[in-house]
Amino acid sequence: MEWNPARLSRLQLFGTLAIVFALALTLASYFLMMSWHDFQSGRQNIEQEATARARDGLQAYADHAALLLSALRERTNDTMRHQLREQVDQAWSLADAIWRREHARQSPRRVQQLIVEALRPLRYFDGRGYFFIDTLDGRCVLLPTAPEREGRSLLDNRDDHGRYIMQGLLDSVDNSAGRGFSAYRWYLPGTGRMDDKITYARRFPRYGWLIGSGEYISNVEAALQQQGLDTLARMRAGQSGGELMIVDGGGIIRLYPTRPALVGKPYRKLPAAERARIEQLVQLGKRGGFVEYSQQDDAGLAADSYLAYARQLPGWDWTLVTSVKVQTIRDDSLRAAQRLKSRLAERILATLGMTLVAMLCAGLLCWYFVRWVGALVRRYQQDLAQSHLSLKEQARELRLSHFMIDNATELVALRDKQGEVVYRNQALLQTPQLAEALFRHPGGAYPLTFETQDSEGESERYLEVTVNQLNYQGDAYLCATARDISGRRQTERQLRLAAQVFESSNEAILISDPDNRILTVNRAFGHITGYGEAEVRGSKASMLFSDRHEPAFFQQMWQTLQQRGQWSGEIWNRRKSGEHFPCWVNISVLQDGQGEISHFVALFTDISERKEQEARVQHMAEYDALTDLPNRVLVNDRLHQAIRQAELQHNQLAVLFVDLDHFKNINDTLGHCAGDELLKEVARRLAGAVRGLDTVGRTGGDEFVLILPSINQPGEAAQIAERILRTIQQPFQIGEHSLVVGCSIGISLMPDDGSDIQTLLMNADLAMYHAKAHGRNTFRFYTREMNTQVAERLLMENRLRRAMEQEQLYLVYQPQYDMAGQRLLGCEALLRWRDPDEGLIMPGRFIPVAEDTGLIVPLGRWVLDQACRQASLWLRAGLEPMRVAVNVSAHQLMRHDFIDDVREALQRHALPGHCLELEVTESTLMADADLASRQLAVIKAMGVRLAIDDFGTGYSSLAYLKRFAPDLVKIDRSFISDLPGDEENAAIVSAIVHLAGALGMETLAEGVENENQQRFLQTLGCEAMQGYLLGSPLAEEMMTRRLEQQQRRPMATT
Repeated sequence: MEWNPARLSRLQLFGTLAIVFALALTLASYFLMMSWHDFQSGRQNIEQEATARARDGLQAYADHAALLLSALRERTNDTMRHQLREQVDQAWSLADAIWRREHARQSPRRVQQLIVEALRPLRYFDGRGYFFIDTLDGRCVLLPTAPEREGRSLLDNRDDHGRYIMQGLLDSVDNSAGRGFSAYRWYLPGTGRMDDKITYARRFPRYGWLIGSGEYISNVEAALQQQGLDTLARMRAGQSGGELMIVDGGGIIRLYPTRPALVGKPYRKLPAAERARIEQLVQLGKRGGFVEYSQQDDAGLAADSYLAYARQLPGWDWTLVTSVKVQTIRDDSLRAAQRLKSRLAERILATLGMTLVAMLCAGLLCWYFVRWVGALVRRYQQDLAQSHLSLKEQARELRLSHFMIDNATELVALRDKQGEVVYRNQALLQTPQLAEALFRHPGGAYPLTFETQDSEGESERYLEVTVNQLNYQGDAYLCATARDISGRRQTERQLRLAAQVFESSNEAILISDPDNRILTVNRAFGHITGYGEAEVRGSKASMLFSDRHEPAFFQQMWQTLQQRGQWSGEIWNRRKSGEHFPCWVNISVLQDGQGEISHFVALFTDISERKEQEARVQHMAEYDALTDLPNRVLVNDRLHQAIRQAELQHNQLAVLFVDLDHFKNINDTLGHCAGDELLKEVARRLAGAVRGLDTVGRTGGDEFVLILPSINQPGEAAQIAERILRTIQQPFQIGEHSLVVGCSIGISLMPDDGSDIQTLLMNADLAMYHAKAHGRNTFRFYTREMNTQVAERLLMENRLRRAMEQEQLYLVYQPQYDMAGQRLLGCEALLRWRDPDEGLIMPGRFIPVAEDTGLIVPLGRWVLDQACRQASLWLRAGLEPMRVAVNVSAHQLMRHDFIDDVREALQRHALPGHCLELEVTESTLMADADLASRQLAVIKAMGVRLAIDDFGTGYSSLAYLKRFAPDLVKIDRSFISDLPGDEENAAIVSAIVHLAGALGMETLAEGVENENQQRFLQTLGCEAMQGYLLGSPLAEEMMTRRLEQQQRRPMATT
């Protein structure tokens, strides 16, 4: 078969089409198979997904409703306080406006009457709210609800908790702002029972009044409950066909949008089937969960199945039930299945259509491509034919080349031996005056070359002339050829200027050939590198390279030069002395007329000083100024690098958080200069205690962070931690002082305890605090239980703050008797917490949290004030004066305003100082003995008694007893519990009693629980006791009754 271009073109077209069509059909078959597989998988999961979505929707709606009602309940107190403040401020402004308008023209009594009558009819809160006016000595001026009490004293009014209502109002305005809130209980109108009420009052200094108003919390709460129900009624309960129901704790249906006739009715009075269904849902709501049940429709003809979710709503003891019809879920499943079928059909049609379109387009493209290739072949044949024609033309041009002389730009002339110019070319004919000048040469052997100058007007032209002797057919001629060198002369001048610039430049300049061999350098090059021009000429420029750069760096540089023709950057070069120095280099590529590289020109400057300055700035930014250790920024960067390396190499990584124990005491006693010197020494020891690849950094204060990469097991981190503990425990010589400090270390591991910077540092810090909590000067690994403990402590802290705000705390009083058991000497005020949900919470659980969070200061201030208030009430009731003991923490005693707290509490309640006794432990005194001594000296000067609590369990130093001179020494219950059988404890107690007696101090035994202990202690000479033998802690009312019995006892015996 003979092949020609047309047949080859068709073969190429059909082959290409066959390949494209085969690929298209293969892809179409694959996509159809995948679509069928997706349809089968989706059809199996539709019903399960529909049920799951229904459950998630019901639960999400219930959770949203719970959050909504919880938010409304939390707003009750704030809303009421804001409204009360707004109303009272308006009433106060009205009274002040009346005074300003009338006081200059009316008598004070008349102005007061105008104010009273202006406020008497004012109402708000749907007519419930009114305004009252009282004097600052407790006399009623205005009381719209009981006008018969106006003019009388209300100081004796008390609620069912024993709180004096008027005294609380007076206390609320006894501040610099002259305003405040007071909470108490009073009779709820129409019920005959007391309910919580909040009052806001504002002092009116014009007449020594307070103007106020109050509202019952239950009234505002009921309104907010109704608001919440209205909001939920407007919300959609899940899918269509669903129900929403809310039942309160009393069994009353509070919300049932689909059956409004049942709202407000108790479900227990409904028909048995309905009652059982709702009872099941209410019981389910207590623990939360799903249930399916059947219910007849409104016509009672058919039973519908429902899926319901029930849960308890917090705060108001409500049960919320959301439900949806099971048939609705099935309908959704059927619709989803139908949609899936439709999508499958659409995908099949789309795939087939796209395949057909692709095949059609591929056929058209192949046809066009074959035609285009054929056109290229034809064009190539035409180009070949054109090339043949060009060659013929070039041959003709060669034959005419001898005529070029006439058209040359150079000047050409011939002169015979008679001196006549016999030939001038066209260029010379245009300037005929130059013909003779061309032959005025200085003489010499031929050929001669010289330069001459021609002036044309204001411009000058330089010519380079070459004269040669010719012989033609026996005749001698001189041939002169001249060319214009004005441009070259200008170039030479520019080159001389460039050479001057080259030599005088402050930048080093190096010029090399295409092989990078140095051709020339300037003087600045020698000053910077130390090499002379003769030493480097002909050498490779790479002789300056240092070993600080990888080969890849120079490969990238040469690649950039080839692509862009220039490169700029920083390079470390080497001087003649061998010293490495940084320089900023600009390299340019010079090309010849053919585009080939002719030279390389490099300019560089020494940037050593700039680099040193940058290094100093970077060091200041990344290193601690005191210890020269990496600071927090550099520690985080190195930890990030260590984490990445550990992930790549599958190694473990340890982070150690080191904190010095009691470092603040050194700063406070020896000053910050000594503390800084100690930190420097600690940093030096830490750096010497770790491996070379480890990082030691200071993140602030007395906190250090160590990064230990590439460890194989946690034991390696523990070994380093033990080494650090031993190193730090060695004495430090700081000036004239020899200091011994300890440290606490927390350790977190990657990947077990975290895989990012924040988590590892946070967990190491948390472990460090656990080390401090377990006695200090030790180390602890992080555990997940630590997070749980922290969460529990945070929860306890929040609950304690709320308990202080909501008055859940109260005091009980444990009586203290003389050892004979006949006379009540005093009592110790003990703090208790009754939580609404959990009940009684003992101090052992919340006092440590208060100590750690600083809440112990306001808490202790409140206990001190309440104890003084109660002691003052007993005195004013005519009961026999006695001491009330209050425990004081180290946080309180170390505060400089503690003296003011004690003084203000005594003055506020008019309590004599000898009726108050402050109990402090030995460890509290020793936290800062000098400050404690000064504080207690001032307090004792007020007449306040001092008692040392838990004596014998701490320092038990005779010197400290003598220094602080307490009035009472309390023997700890741990020494009393086994008396009289335990001989060691008996000896300790005997020593304490005799030591206190010798110093003129009283002794009191704690925890006396039986008569044998009482008799033994009495034999030793112990004066007083407290414990369950004669009295457990008593509430205020019970303690008052005990005091009254004590006072009547002498009277009964007479």
